[in-house]
Amino acid sequence: MRQIIRRLVASVWAGSLCLCLFASVATAQSIRPKETPTDADIEQAKKHMAAGVAFLNDPNGKLYEEAYPEFKKAYRLSGSLNALQNLAVCAMQLELDGEAIEYLDIVVEKKGDELEESERTQLESDLARLKATVATVTLSADKPGVKVTDVRTPRRGSAVRNTYAVGLAPVRLGIHPGNHKFTAISDDGTEKSWSVLIQNGSKHNHEFVFDPNAPVTAEGFTEDDMKGLDGDTTGPGDGDDGDGGGGGIPVAVWVTGGITVAAAIPMAVFMGLSASQKAEYDNDILGQAPLDEQQQAADDLKTTNLLADVFLGVTAAGAVTTLVLALVLPSGDDTEETGSATHGPRFGVDYTIAPSVDPRGGAGAWMTARF
Repeated sequence: MRQIIRRLVASVWAGSLCLCLFASVATAQSIRPKETPTDADIEQAKKHMAAGVAFLNDPNGKLYEEAYPEFKKAYRLSGSLNALQNLAVCAMQLELDGEAIEYLDIVVEKKGDELEESERTQLESDLARLKATVATVTLSADKPGVKVTDVRTPRRGSAVRNTYAVGLAPVRLGIHPGNHKFTAISDDGTEKSWSVLIQNGSKHNHEFVFDPNAPVTAEGFTEDDMKGLDGDTTGPGDGDDGDGGGGGIPVAVWVTGGITVAAAIPMAVFMGLSASQKAEYDNDILGQAPLDEQQQAADDLKTTNLLADVFLGVTAAGAVTTLVLALVLPSGDDTEETGSATHGPRFGVDYTIAPSVDPRGGAGAWMTARF
């Protein structure tokens, strides 16, 4: 009986792990080329590749913003690593740090020995620098189809502008550190702004709330918002071919909800097993079987009851946590919002995480959150 219980525990935990992994993968960013490009796809890819190279060789200077969508289209059509490498360079120059890291990782891994030593050294150096400084910003909105413009104002030089498509589902971005102003525009022209100082390695979470009193529904959800389910974002100049934001609810609610569901499965299994064992113990074992067999059956029943109670507690705690996170609302309706993370997501917790180093030795991180 104990071996059976052990196997049940292993099985239900494996199922729980799958559920949690599904919730995590749903937010992963990716750019997927065609698996089997046709000859026509290859010809089109060559044209986009040539256009991108022409933009980079422009006599007036490298036009990274114009080249970016051309290389992205070329890679999607053909899967060419040369197109992806050029796309990574454009993303890096346009301060799309999260995308640049993703693309460079693929290039370094898949090109491998094909890269010249100096070229590989440069790519690895760029990748290490980006990973050391990139900050994570998770954006969402209380309605689909929102366009967000991010303007970073450096101490010297011109401002850097990028545009993203954001919807109900959180969109996670790798952002260049500095002073940023995010301006969200809904389909009816309403604007909401959020200004924030982003530090190296920090994490920020923000939702643009256009109507704090209205419930979130699927009304107005379009095909463009479905793109956000893959976690893609829209790069500069990418238009309708770019990556899109999407629909859904914040990650925190998905995670706690997933844990609740994952715990409910073994809870139901062990509660059913406990009832079955109790009936068998009362009817066939208690006072009828040898003493050692009665003791063994009693021990097995206690173990099953204990496991049922444990998973019941986890399920109850997860359900309460999910409900609290889902009902938390931000205070106020500020059009201009300033600070590291001053306006929380309507269905989650607004938080900022920044690294901290103690001059006396040691390191850690500071986290601030507002419910």
